[in-house]
Amino acid sequence: MIHNLSRSRAAEVTAMAAVAASQAGFAVMHLTQSDAVNPVATPVSSYALTWPGIVLFPASVLALALACAILAGRGVGLAREGFIRFLLGSTAVMLLCAAIFRTGTPESGLTWWAQIHRYSAGAAFVLLTVVAALCAMRMKDADVPDWVRRGTWWVTGLSALTFLTTTVNTFLPGFLDGGDWRGVGQRVLLVVLSALVWILVANSIRARATVPARTATPAMTATAGRVPVGERSADTSGVAVGQVGDAVPALAGTRS
Repeated sequence: MIHNLSRSRAAEVTAMAAVAASQAGFAVMHLTQSDAVNPVATPVSSYALTWPGIVLFPASVLALALACAILAGRGVGLAREGFIRFLLGSTAVMLLCAAIFRTGTPESGLTWWAQIHRYSAGAAFVLLTVVAALCAMRMKDADVPDWVRRGTWWVTGLSALTFLTTTVNTFLPGFLDGGDWRGVGQRVLLVVLSALVWILVANSIRARATVPARTATPAMTATAGRVPVGERSADTSGVAVGQVGDAVPALAGTRS
């Protein structure tokens, strides 16, 4: 039932709306909390500490998790995509944890729930980057639109480079003063990987729309060529009567 639901038209609309809602939520946070959060030096999760990010941040993350969960159920429109779907499902779980467990405040420090948030968000970024790379390689010889193939390759390159930079800035903040501008890399990752989810949803919808209609089974084809029993009986009886009627005079003439 869940498998069929994820492949329905409602699931397609929900996935697209979820990605759009997630992007809109993060955009609103950046616009409304520009005075409270420094987008250059502060991580994206800092928006969850002030209004309206207290509501918008988890809602936006959950919306992205929903889109990944739907993709995990319906696929991304490629052959042999079981592992990719597993990674997307794992991404949805990591995003769920990142939404539930809030980051730490300057007063609380790096608490256990803040660490869960931190590593869950990082794992989600890693998993989506791996998904992008796998999809890009699979799309090389697949029958997909050129914009999907090129877009996936661009996402793979940008996310891998940005993730590497963000990792260095996070764990080695003194290297090239990366700790002062680590927020930039996180925001680039957020935009790029959100675009990846949108591309995969779009390709999944395209692939489902281009699947040819099911052909009739051999049993259905054989049945279609048969004449209904009632009509066959009527026709057979008519032929039999005619044949008998035509044969009677010949026999009578022979006997005489």
